[in-house]
Amino acid sequence: MRMQMAPDLSFSRVAHGYWRWDEWGISVDDLAQLLPQILDLGITTFDHADGYAQGAAESAFGEAFAKTGISRENIEIITKCTLVYPDEHVKVKYYDTSREHIIARVNRSLQKLKTDYIDLLLLHRPDPLMDPESTAAAFDELYESGKVRHFGVSNYKPIDFEMLQSFSNQKLITNQIEVSVLQHENFDDRTVQHAVMKRIHPIVWSPLAGGRIFTGQGEEEVRVREVLERVRDEIGAPAIDDVALAWIFTHPVGFVPITGAAELELIRRPIEALNYTLTKEQYFTIWSAKTGRRVP
Repeated sequence: MRMQMAPDLSFSRVAHGYWRWDEWGISVDDLAQLLPQILDLGITTFDHADGYAQGAAESAFGEAFAKTGISRENIEIITKCTLVYPDEHVKVKYYDTSREHIIARVNRSLQKLKTDYIDLLLLHRPDPLMDPESTAAAFDELYESGKVRHFGVSNYKPIDFEMLQSFSNQKLITNQIEVSVLQHENFDDRTVQHAVMKRIHPIVWSPLAGGRIFTGQGEEEVRVREVLERVRDEIGAPAIDDVALAWIFTHPVGFVPITGAAELELIRRPIEALNYTLTKEQYFTIWSAKTGRRVP
């Protein structure tokens, strides 16, 4: 099963993400052995950012993928830029969506990833100092040079999305956002509904709420976990993450969740969750467990 992101670009139904690369504790050689197994699961889309593990995630992936001998055309690479992190020269984290910064970071990512092109470039977060004409100029230059095939945003609200799109010749084909059974903000502020209106498929980060569905001890987390266990029993799923992921897959917008695991069995879990279908009653039982009240 694939998700059509643009006429000439489709993604696997689940993406493999590298946000936590520096926590995995695996080597480049380990990753080179893991990547073909990930592709065997049907996962061909890989999510990166120039700042993940201070740039080490892109480098490790580029080296590991080169070792596999797999054709570049068999995978899709996402990366992000525009976050500038503190270091010995930078005192405070900030955003930079200027033409010069975006082009420089893309060139660096291409080098680290050992590829000639990026399938999808995302702006990591909204920039209150964005000059949209400068940003749009970067998009045009990168597209015309063949370095980036498609563009999108991450963590953008509808007005931010529409503002940038109004200046850009390049269509924004997705918005990467946080959605989970414990995170409804992007429903509440209509970001998800905006994606439906734009006919785009959002990519979802932290679909399991960073593990809080398993370990969180807050009142809301305990309440949701109890309902997930009940629905798990109803649908015959082996674990509550199947239910939490099925809840995401149920929405008609067509979310593409990111799995950020390094163990093959954990990477497999979102794929297996596609086998489960929730009823509307089950969906809203989980929704109401999060909010603590029935829908109006």
